[in-house]
Amino acid sequence: MTTLTKIQVYPQVLEHRLFFRDPIRVGSRLTCRERNNRVSVHRCEKKVERKRKVEKFKGNGLWDSLKSGFLGFSKLGFLSKDEYNQKVENLEMVFSSIAVQIARYIVTMTSTGAILLIGFQLSGGDSSMNSLVWYSWLGGIIIGTMTGANMVLEDHYRAGPRNVVITGSTRGLGKALAREFLLSGDRVIVTSRSSESVDMTVKELEQNLKEIMSNASESAKKKLSDAKVVGIACDVCKPEDVEKLSNFAVKELGSINIWINNAGTNKGFRPLLEFTEEDITQIVSTNLIGSILCTRGAMDVMSRQHNGGHIFNMDGAGSGGSSTPLTAVYGSTKCGLRQFHGSIVKESQKTNVGLHTASPGMVLTELLLSGSSIKNKQMFNIICELPETVARTLVPRMRVVKGSGKAVNYLTPPRILLAIVTSWLRRGRWFDDQGRALYAAEADRLRNWAENRTRLSLTDAMEMYTENTWVSVFSLSVVCAFIILQSTTPSSFPGT
Repeated sequence: MTTLTKIQVYPQVLEHRLFFRDPIRVGSRLTCRERNNRVSVHRCEKKVERKRKVEKFKGNGLWDSLKSGFLGFSKLGFLSKDEYNQKVENLEMVFSSIAVQIARYIVTMTSTGAILLIGFQLSGGDSSMNSLVWYSWLGGIIIGTMTGANMVLEDHYRAGPRNVVITGSTRGLGKALAREFLLSGDRVIVTSRSSESVDMTVKELEQNLKEIMSNASESAKKKLSDAKVVGIACDVCKPEDVEKLSNFAVKELGSINIWINNAGTNKGFRPLLEFTEEDITQIVSTNLIGSILCTRGAMDVMSRQHNGGHIFNMDGAGSGGSSTPLTAVYGSTKCGLRQFHGSIVKESQKTNVGLHTASPGMVLTELLLSGSSIKNKQMFNIICELPETVARTLVPRMRVVKGSGKAVNYLTPPRILLAIVTSWLRRGRWFDDQGRALYAAEADRLRNWAENRTRLSLTDAMEMYTENTWVSVFSLSVVCAFIILQSTTPSSFPGT
């Protein structure tokens, strides 16, 4: 019994003991010379093996060696090979994210502190906080933000081509998103219930891409060389159509990196009693059931992919649980979709599939304008934007999203505040006093729009950076300013 225990726990030791037994000469005794020869061979083999491991350690680099050594215990049977590789990849992503955040904070603190100190010295070291000190502090914030924006630019361009599926993408915001992804060098699949609409949209987007390519620089052409758009008819309310869409996407693109559930309908602004049963069924089926079916189909594909993927469900009026008079059915579907999203995010915590929400705000599309009154349109002048403008903001953020449970919003608090402050300048921006449209048609807008959309600008990157880090930038700047001023003029702060 003891011998059997040793065989299970110490297989290598037992193998070395059996090394001296000759399977051919069983029962015979080895001579002393034969035994010494075998021991010498065994020692040489161990020395060669040790040398090979050292060379492997030097060749692989420190991190690879740590993975094969420190994490190598998982290969002994605790984890499968796929689980081991997945945990190593997750660990690398965590370390990379931590390093990026630390770098942002260090850059912000250093730049703010250095410029604040220079400003303080230039002011003659006067303990009174004159304007030069605060201008220097503001300069530190600006420099830190611009440096962070450069990091965002690098992340955006390092992302490479994405494989994107967008439902309801033959008009309005969906088509604007498809065009923006295409001009970012991505491969896009557009869908709609109508096959004719899909074919027309694909041809239109291909023409947009050709026009951009003909006037683009060599670097821009290289970036757009992988861009591709194809389409398929799909009714998101039908499970068989959703399955056909996911299979088509994998066949055409090889994998799916981003799936956007944009298909939706509203049926106008009117009281519930004026909605027919068909209207209610179509709104609930498209907005809620369709998004659930598409989320399940996308998760099924992405869960089998090594790098997973990201799914976006579109927010709308009622997502936060607030009342939506005259659009009660639409609002209830968006509220239900938000609950579904929160539940599925928790379900998928241990997977490599990210689930997020995208909130475009109020966009000038048929979905919004159907049944709207003159009073509604006057309000649209203040808060609404064109689909191309919203897509320009959302797409770069969708391309570089990480993790799960993120919210990509167009109407951020600073934008809302700006719209309110400048409301008197926005009158008559999209509609006149009689509710007639003043903005140009889509084709005319695109002539002046698409030429400048082949690259992400620094201002866009600054906006992306400050959305998540402006609180940290501000607080760190204040702390740095307090420390420097306190250490330089302690008498000016009684009690500190």
